Amino acid sequence: MTLQALRGTTDLFGEAARRWWALERTIRRLARLSGYEEVRTPILEEAALFLRSVGETTDIVQKEMFQFEDRGGHQIVLRPEGTAPIVRAYLEHHLDKTIGLAKLFYTGPMFRAERPQAGRYRQFHQYGVEAIGSSSPWVDVEVIVLCQQMLRHCGVEPIRVWLTSMGCRDDQARSAAQLRQRLAPHRDQLCKECQARMDKNVFRVLDCKHPTCRAIAWKDLHTPFVLCQACREHFDTVRRGLTAAQVGFDDTQVFARGLDYYTRTVFEVRAEGLGAQDAVAAGGRYDHLVEELGGPSVGAVGFAAGIERILLAAHPTVADTPPSRQGVYLAIAQPGLVDQAFALVQQLRHNGVLARMDSDGKSLKAQLREADKMGCRAVAVFGEQELQQGTINVKDLERGTQHTIPLESFAAALAKELKPTCHV
Repeated sequence: MTLQALRGTTDLFGEAARRWWALERTIRRLARLSGYEEVRTPILEEAALFLRSVGETTDIVQKEMFQFEDRGGHQIVLRPEGTAPIVRAYLEHHLDKTIGLAKLFYTGPMFRAERPQAGRYRQFHQYGVEAIGSSSPWVDVEVIVLCQQMLRHCGVEPIRVWLTSMGCRDDQARSAAQLRQRLAPHRDQLCKECQARMDKNVFRVLDCKHPTCRAIAWKDLHTPFVLCQACREHFDTVRRGLTAAQVGFDDTQVFARGLDYYTRTVFEVRAEGLGAQDAVAAGGRYDHLVEELGGPSVGAVGFAAGIERILLAAHPTVADTPPSRQGVYLAIAQPGLVDQAFALVQQLRHNGVLARMDSDGKSLKAQLREADKMGCRAVAVFGEQELQQGTINVKDLERGTQHTIPLESFAAALAKELKPTCHV
């Protein structure tokens, strides 16, 4: 029986891998333009990190984490989300003492034991940004603007930004008491999980997957969060900043983020055409997480975006779509010239040109067919005649033209011709 990838995982190659690479290149470019530096954290973390940060009553912890015991008896998980590991790294490497405002971004795989479906996998991938060290609402604005820019440059359009505020911890305590009071007469109509959530974390009822629970929780409810004066002013500034940045948003939609660490500003970005799984990015402020993981009391805000969902929703963009043909194939006319041909290929690669050659002694005719099959932009035939004349003939397979290049300047000249459209 042929072995296959595990359900909920996927292989990437060919056009899919090229689209993935283009997306990551776009993300890195925009992140660095806004002053964010890349950080890479392990995919293995201690389970305690997510129990303390994400929350024991969340679906991630209760149902979705891949958790196991290693040989040393430690409880280990495959990373289910990116924020908690970034904060752990921020503290472990003392960035709170060396950087005033740490502006970090990441890309990589996450893991959740979910039922696989379109846009939702057991191994999925995210990119995200985290700004740690400031409580300013203008940092919220910067993060949301950057989120929108990244999505649009990746070809996701149109999008809708849903925006609200969950308030500070005191606001959340008051809001939880009011919500619990509203739900109390309907407790028996809620699922068993939501009955338990009412005592532990009543906000989890708001994002229950059972339609009955959601209908009861949201009935006649504009927002579950009652804000203090400081939180209202913070939220007003965020909305004013987004308006100034010409970022459209909808602050009338009712929603709640499902992780325990969120405070004040939260947002979701939704794309058309994805059905029920239309959220492509989400995030918000988490002003207590750094302190709860053993660090100083500093504000923080960030977001994460799902790469698989973005690629499902994205329209190809001119900037990030590789040309139909790329690179050059060096066809070898006589087998005895492999050494010299290999040296030429290395010169091409050194000059930034995607270069290929035959290593199996195929006929010249077979090599030319292979070049076309591989989608090469150009073919250069190298043989005894080329060595004697000191020139090499190049055929552009995309334009159907031919020209001759001196052998001594072959690599540099071809690099000048092909490099602007060569994506390697």
